[in-house]
Amino acid sequence: MNFRYKLMQFMAGRYGPDKLSYFLVVCSLIISFLNILLRFIAISVSSPVLLILGYVFQLLGYGILGYAFFRVLSRNIYARQKENAWFLNKTSFIKRRRDFINQKKADKSHIYRKCPKCKAVLRLPHRIGTHKTVCPRCSKEFTVRVKK
Repeated sequence: MNFRYKLMQFMAGRYGPDKLSYFLVVCSLIISFLNILLRFIAISVSSPVLLILGYVFQLLGYGILGYAFFRVLSRNIYARQKENAWFLNKTSFIKRRRDFINQKKADKSHIYRKCPKCKAVLRLPHRIGTHKTVCPRCSKEFTVRVKK
């Protein structure tokens, strides 16, 4: 039997990788990189406190990486799905913000301004000059200047 088939048999019934486990692996790599920098600084300055802090970072990185592998190999699929749904719920604002910024860049026929009273984002036609507009949410009238 080849390795791929044996791996498929081993992973059958296990949760596998998801967004949270990828995030945990990346965090572990970042902490390991910081650990390397911290140890380099500790050796060059010869500071035992920084060296001990480096060991703490190393243990923290290993712990996060171990938890990521635990999640991937876990057979408790329901609990891992709940954890991943919680993570996606907490980080969904990043994706929404990125999509909104990309939409603003792609939309050349409109400008986006915030209402000074209620802070709602308004999508206004791109007409050069100074214009008065009314917020549909709070009915506040304000002036908008469009340069280019």
